[in-house]
Amino acid sequence: MSEQLSRWYRGRLVVGPFKPFEVDEVERLEWAIGLPLPSSYRSFLEAAGGKRLTYSVRLPACEPEPFQSFDDLYQLGRDDDGDYGWGTLLGEYRRSRDGWLAQEVSLAGLLPIARNGGSDTLFLDLNPATHGQLHAFVHGIPIPGYLPKGVFTKVADDFGAYLHSLFVEPDLAADTWADAVESDSTDPWRRTVEEWLDKELPGWRAESWAAASVPERGV
Repeated sequence: MSEQLSRWYRGRLVVGPFKPFEVDEVERLEWAIGLPLPSSYRSFLEAAGGKRLTYSVRLPACEPEPFQSFDDLYQLGRDDDGDYGWGTLLGEYRRSRDGWLAQEVSLAGLLPIARNGGSDTLFLDLNPATHGQLHAFVHGIPIPGYLPKGVFTKVADDFGAYLHSLFVEPDLAADTWADAVESDSTDPWRRTVEEWLDKELPGWRAESWAAASVPERGV
């Protein structure tokens, strides 16, 4: 596993750890599903098979919470214990077949590829008629101001279009910077976050949350 902290892929920051791309693992995954991976997603795995993609996407079907994030990426191959466990593409595919969602929505030909902390899941469609499309299931919360019930919705026409649609929400930027700014200015992760913010939110340094997070010298 690569110790590289992050990589840029098609203008998006992917955070590690990074798994090596192994053709045998791709073939094993495709054999288990019975369908091939789209070239756009396979290229992503080959170039940047990391663990986190910290961005949001707008899903109109999820009003009043249209901005959703699927930042925890599932990875190709086995986990650190040598198994197809949690967080591996093959392991998550196998588990999804027996999960409760499979009783509510047809998951035939759908490969789970990412999730968030609330267990909302991003799926890659491998079915011939809709090959390469992305869909998501987002849980509902029966509280005013939140999505009232679970929604299964299309996200993008393909993985490339999904990457293009991603953006950084100001609240997410503020939280990420608040964690990074505690480190020394030469810290690799802090410098990575600064580069990410400079690209995605030009002018962020003038925001109140950016100035408030800078520790006072000599305190």
